[in-house]
Amino acid sequence: MSKFHIALKGLIFIAVCHLSYAQERLVALTIDDLPFVGPVNNQKGDINRFTQLVTQIDERQVPATGFIIAGSIAKGQDELLTYFKQKGYSLGNHTYTHINLNRVGATRYIADLDKSEERLQGVLTYPKYFRYPYLAEGRGNDKQVVQEYLQNHDYVIAPVTIDSKDYKFNGRLLAVNWKHREERLEGIKKDYLTYIDKQITEAEKLHGPERPEILLVHANLLNSHAMGEVIDLFKNRGYRFISLEEALRLQKEQDLAKEKAKNQVAYTQE
Repeated sequence: MSKFHIALKGLIFIAVCHLSYAQERLVALTIDDLPFVGPVNNQKGDINRFTQLVTQIDERQVPATGFIIAGSIAKGQDELLTYFKQKGYSLGNHTYTHINLNRVGATRYIADLDKSEERLQGVLTYPKYFRYPYLAEGRGNDKQVVQEYLQNHDYVIAPVTIDSKDYKFNGRLLAVNWKHREERLEGIKKDYLTYIDKQITEAEKLHGPERPEILLVHANLLNSHAMGEVIDLFKNRGYRFISLEEALRLQKEQDLAKEKAKNQVAYTQE
């Protein structure tokens, strides 16, 4: 084979690799309402649900960040959070009572945060992440005061770019008598995955191919059965799972690059 053909094959290989990299999309998995969604009325069942959820994530070797409702941690469940952390996953704060900042003032909200800070000492990982329950950031002065509190306590706010709305489908599953849930599960999972697929498409149109996405799901009954299929759906669409830390870093770099380009354009037009 001539040197020309060898060089040509090398260029083709580089081009293919570059194309594959360019087409790769990134997503971070975040899980709200740890340890479990809803009241703890069946601790053994809840433990099994938690274990099933973590196992599906672990088997697919993807990073994840969980957000804890501190006041919902029942006796003995700290061990589950330790297990989650030992698997290499991150743990963030989701308030003490899942309080809604759009419905209460900053004073009451911060009192709730203080309780969660105390309860979660030694539990949270670093960087310290916080996610607003209901994604409610408040308004006006309340919003500003709470943001200042979070900043002063070294929290990084975790945004969401793809909302699975899994609570709607989990509600459908819970509405079915437990004796018949298994036979109804596949149909509800199919609807759930179809909805997420549509959400991914909408996010891609809105953000473009290079923007890392941040997926929101909950630690609920449905995802204890469907989490693996959710992950597989993203992978089949060409996504690679990254940590929340990496997603936020890349988003920040992209925002800075866009701002720099915008300023350069403005400068050349002067």
